[in-house]
Amino acid sequence: MGTSKHSILSKSRELFEQHGYGKTTLTDIAKSIGKVKSALYYYFSGKEEIFAQIVKDESSQFWDSLESAIQTGDTVEDQLHIYVHMRVELMQKIAKRYSFLKQEFFELMPIVDENRQEADKLEKDAITALLLSYPKYEGIEEKTVRFKAEMLVNTIKGLEVQMYVTDQVLIDQKSLPIFSDVLLNGIL
Repeated sequence: MGTSKHSILSKSRELFEQHGYGKTTLTDIAKSIGKVKSALYYYFSGKEEIFAQIVKDESSQFWDSLESAIQTGDTVEDQLHIYVHMRVELMQKIAKRYSFLKQEFFELMPIVDENRQEADKLEKDAITALLLSYPKYEGIEEKTVRFKAEMLVNTIKGLEVQMYVTDQVLIDQKSLPIFSDVLLNGIL
């Protein structure tokens, strides 16, 4: 198996999922691809950079999936409900996949946050544009609409901490429409 950035990332992801971030060493990663540790330094400065790249790649894929789903809605309301549903479902899948984060969540969260900023910005920009296209928002200052979009995204993202730290499914499929209604329409 030839050494490539892709194979390093793929094997690293597997090892992180199996053993956790802290227990996985660069030597483990190198052995998993049939190389010595020094071969990894051609591509990455260390384990943190490998993890950061995995986060960037996952964030990009997350956003691509989310964006594709949103575009299937016919109206702004449909698109927003699809956004909330898909966002929660994707977070739950990732939380299960990265259960190793539980033990190391607070140590790794700064790396995660830093390396998904681009995807977060795309998400906030898209929700802002969606809200700006909503007839009820006509004439509302863009700054206000952007704030509402950011609050929507940040509210949903707030669930991530509990999802990553516990094994709980916070919002089951049956409750997801109710959550979406409350979030998008307010409690009243």
